[in-house]
Amino acid sequence: MAAALAAACAVAVLLSGCTGGAPAASPSPSADAAEPIFATDEEALAAAESGYDQYRTTSAMILAEGGAAPERIAPFVTATYAVTLAEEFEAFRSAGARTIGDSTIDTVSLVDRSEADDSAEVSIYLCRDLTSVRVLGPDSSDITPSDRQNRVPSHVFLVSSADEASVLIVDRVEKWQGEDFC
Repeated sequence: MAAALAAACAVAVLLSGCTGGAPAASPSPSADAAEPIFATDEEALAAAESGYDQYRTTSAMILAEGGAAPERIAPFVTATYAVTLAEEFEAFRSAGARTIGDSTIDTVSLVDRSEADDSAEVSIYLCRDLTSVRVLGPDSSDITPSDRQNRVPSHVFLVSSADEASVLIVDRVEKWQGEDFC
């Protein structure tokens, strides 16, 4: 049981947008794009924030419900990332864990954007504040790791959805490994 609870805590940290790894380089803007998807960096940043917020809200709902119905995340992430998240939600569900509270984001900035073949790729930095999020075990006891980092610098990668190029979905979220900007 202790191993399952430890796994649940690890999953909660992962789903908080904190997977490891250094950020990958993003391609530079395409010179031959006729009609831009985003006219400005501000438009691209707003679309990225909106896409990330839909992911964050849905992920929080799934975790609050103990990992139930993980397929709800699919409209807000790429198919590859949905598979990864489904496995993590299942581990959370198997451990009988759930969350309470809500995370917030701040310090959002555009890192890079590129457009080609009627699709966009955008990456952003943001700070996730997990201070109000608690992980509860099967008996509703607080199992939130005492050494959890509450403000997490993150690098988020988003791509155009299949339905509309200006609607961005999350491709991956990595904990920023450089100097903490939160």
